[in-house]
Amino acid sequence: MKRIISILCFLSSICACSPITDELSEDLINDTTSSLVWSGDVDKFTCNSQTGLRLNDTRKVAGIAYLATPSVRLRNTRWEFRVQLFFNSSVHNHARFYLASSSEQLTGFLEGYFLQIGGTKDRVSLGRQDGLNLVELLHGREVMAGQNNSVLDVKVECDSQGVWTLWTRSKEEPDYVEEGRAKDDMYQGSSHAGVYCRYTSSRWNGFIFSRIQITEGVADQVDPDKPVDPDKPIDPEGPEVATETLLFNEVMFHHESDGAEYIEIYNHSTERVSLEGVRLEKQQVDGTPISGGSVVLAGEGTTPLTIAAGGYLCLTLSPTILMKKHGVAATTLLQCKRFLTLNNAGGILVLYDKEGKLMDQCNFNPLLHATLKPIYKGISLEKRAPELASKNKENWTSSLHATGGTPGLCNSIVPVVE
Repeated sequence: MKRIISILCFLSSICACSPITDELSEDLINDTTSSLVWSGDVDKFTCNSQTGLRLNDTRKVAGIAYLATPSVRLRNTRWEFRVQLFFNSSVHNHARFYLASSSEQLTGFLEGYFLQIGGTKDRVSLGRQDGLNLVELLHGREVMAGQNNSVLDVKVECDSQGVWTLWTRSKEEPDYVEEGRAKDDMYQGSSHAGVYCRYTSSRWNGFIFSRIQITEGVADQVDPDKPVDPDKPIDPEGPEVATETLLFNEVMFHHESDGAEYIEIYNHSTERVSLEGVRLEKQQVDGTPISGGSVVLAGEGTTPLTIAAGGYLCLTLSPTILMKKHGVAATTLLQCKRFLTLNNAGGILVLYDKEGKLMDQCNFNPLLHATLKPIYKGISLEKRAPELASKNKENWTSSLHATGGTPGLCNSIVPVVE
């Protein structure tokens, strides 16, 4: 159960240290930090006057942990903090600092802005979160590349016009280095700020945050030369560049007794595509990795499995059951002897190509079903527009087919008209 703590011992360590910048007075630092109260996974963090706020998940298992503190600041605001990572960051070991969030819970749906620290690239990136969708605004140098113990001072400002400026400073650098500037005024307010750690079992205590300051009053900046591309994704949990050849199209995760679970994939390209080496991964609703939650697809014998251009393929443990219930042909079904069992409460599915590049991500849960249907058992989720990315929750709704789904077939719902 989540609890709330006031970390006075952490605050004393902040006040005892020199400020990151000389332009802030000691009184201002005290005023902006003395009221910090944290909520969230407080049992997974410790604080003391020597180190600051440190991840300390004594269970020593992989997971995601966060702490949030009330903060309404967004425009005309500066955020500063120091972060230390005792490892070389990766897909499953990285941090975020949420500058502004519409939600106290930093692992679910929210609207706001965050700094991504590490991931597939050893750098700091500024991102915007729209629900579960992440959009990159700018990224900096690979300042942590090749380091197993990185210490970074980070500063970011958002002026009154929504122009963001990011600076970083490694422990070897005497001054801040400006990483970039971007304009984004999608959101106007905030309810919380906070820290977020994603880690494997060996990194259960490898994150430290300290010298956190959120202050009002920054100078307006000149707009950046390049506008933000709202369609450019930032994917800290996976490879940076997403290929959109294969996409999730339908998910049956709560089946009837005479049915079976399945995951349908759609080939959005104009050419036949091989699935050999494609990896399907399952995660918890909050993005926590699941032990054994990954399977690599392959064809029979030496013939690689393929999907025709504009075609569908359904992955399941029980193709015979689907053929009988839904009246579909065996040619559109692939039996996965180690099928990833799907949670009735929802979860996340991720598809990677054989090179490890992200292809698509699907966040399925009962809330995506049409509100007019009182019972969802035995009814699949289908995409209105198969060619659109699967992260968009508005693109999913309940199947209208009489059997409850269309595995290996064109979806039953009316496509979105652009």
